[in-house]
Amino acid sequence: MLTETASRTTRTRTTNVGLEMDYSCRRFATERGMKIHRTKMGCLSMSSQQQRTAIADKTLENQSQVQNHSAKEIQAENRDDVPRHPSSDKHHKINFPPASSGKYWEDLDSKKILNIESLLGKSTLEHKLAIFGDIVYQTCLDTFGRKQHQTKYPPQRSRRQLEMDTLHTRKRKLKKQIRAASGEETNGLLVIWRQLKARHSALGRAESARKKRSQKRKNQERFIRDPFQFARQLFQQPKSGTLTVEREELETHLKKTYSDRAREIPLEETTGLVWPAAPGIKFDSKPPSLQEVIAVVNKATGKSAPGPNGVPYLLYKRCPNVLKKLHKLLRSA
Repeated sequence: MLTETASRTTRTRTTNVGLEMDYSCRRFATERGMKIHRTKMGCLSMSSQQQRTAIADKTLENQSQVQNHSAKEIQAENRDDVPRHPSSDKHHKINFPPASSGKYWEDLDSKKILNIESLLGKSTLEHKLAIFGDIVYQTCLDTFGRKQHQTKYPPQRSRRQLEMDTLHTRKRKLKKQIRAASGEETNGLLVIWRQLKARHSALGRAESARKKRSQKRKNQERFIRDPFQFARQLFQQPKSGTLTVEREELETHLKKTYSDRAREIPLEETTGLVWPAAPGIKFDSKPPSLQEVIAVVNKATGKSAPGPNGVPYLLYKRCPNVLKKLHKLLRSA
């Protein structure tokens, strides 16, 4: 929705989800840019500033006129019962230590994570479940830091590939010289061109064999990592083609193929049908025990991507105290 007022030169654009795109420091063309700026800078929209100015006598907040951005809630920042956790819009990957580094994980599990109870406070169960993952994520981020993205450089060409490029260029030049030459020069140039061609062909065969070995090694690694996924991709045919048929003809074909005229007629009793015995063990309707949760966590892959809260399975595998606290919240729920 776009609202224009003659008395004001500032335009306020509100998206379909109610997010305002105008701020006191700058304007934004997209909703994503506005969210990133709001998360990093913590500034408020212009309409929020006007509302806060109108009810200044009912608040305990101070407005900063020196900074370009509006002041945050000082009272909320100094409160101890408000957990400090990152926004759920974007979670950066944490630079966790290797799984074999037991010292780091024991220190994290014994010293850093034990203060979860104090951070959770005496809030409701729903609030604890909502902020548990964010508290764990922020604690790990403060301890190990953010994982830096490695710059990916294009693969460098080998000496064989560079020599093949040089031979290809020389062959093209020799062809042009052969067309322009005459007499004995043509025969001499043809001899040189055949030598270059033989060398280029030998290098091409060696390069092709290298690529086959590399592809074979990659296929073996993929098969060992996940044989079912490898077999599925191996036999799955790519989808192609377009269905060009009339709708009436398609419905007639489906009706003829899958319909049953006797579907409304009840079936007769089947003689000799064996009924299973009544269950002898009562169904366990209790909440999942800690051992069952540990078994599920240990079964998961340690390299699995983290969920929306940014906490991977690896943390729960190496920090049993964190898993116990999570299990305690799950049982309470």
